[in-house]
Amino acid sequence: MTPPRFDALAPHYAWIEAASFGGLLQWCRTALVEDLADARRVLILGEGDGRFVRAFLAHNPAARVHVVDVSPTMVALARRRAGSGCGCGSGCGSGPGRERVTWQVADARAVEYPRAEYDLIVTNFFLDCFGPDDLARLIPRVAVALQPGGRWLVGDFRVPPGRLAGAASRVLLAAMYGFFRLTTRLPASRLVDPRPLLLARGLTPLRAESRLGGFLTSELWSSPPAPSTPIHREERSALHDEGPEHPWR
Repeated sequence: MTPPRFDALAPHYAWIEAASFGGLLQWCRTALVEDLADARRVLILGEGDGRFVRAFLAHNPAARVHVVDVSPTMVALARRRAGSGCGCGSGCGSGPGRERVTWQVADARAVEYPRAEYDLIVTNFFLDCFGPDDLARLIPRVAVALQPGGRWLVGDFRVPPGRLAGAASRVLLAAMYGFFRLTTRLPASRLVDPRPLLLARGLTPLRAESRLGGFLTSELWSSPPAPSTPIHREERSALHDEGPEHPWR
């Protein structure tokens, strides 16, 4: 299990993205960020250089966030960006959101995730880094960390419907995967749709926004709620014996 190497690319990632897609990838990351203002325990996998976490912290003043990224350089950039609201202009990393974020440099495939720890998981342009076998192992491992009724945000590429749009997207994706495999040793060689794996874990889609005919899609999923606790026969009998509550009791 060889991790990809994003360190050399990290300082150039923002301008390469801007030259390729303008602001569309950042739109995809943050299209549903206003829906996440009530999240309190958040896991972000593959944050990159910190542009999502900075936007998220600005919209959510209370959440505690745990970030996992394989690249030390990406984490360093993200830490500075997340803390750059201090007003000093130096990017010193002492902004108001810094104390709410913990950072872990690790391969997400090797992390032991705590059960039912988070009410929100975020994977923006992250699941597309893995081939079908890796993804089939990773999604169940991560899903156990989601609380009942928790949400999972997936912002990523998708092959849109239609012959021409689908063909054009496949050509563009092939070029992108070729570039990232050459520069970062990315393990994936093609885009794998994670939706069947999410559905298999019982998650259901709540809301989606898309651009470029569906090529870029931000989708929010929900895990099943906790099952209600059944009332045992003895408890039902006790409730029946007590009768209704009266104001003169």
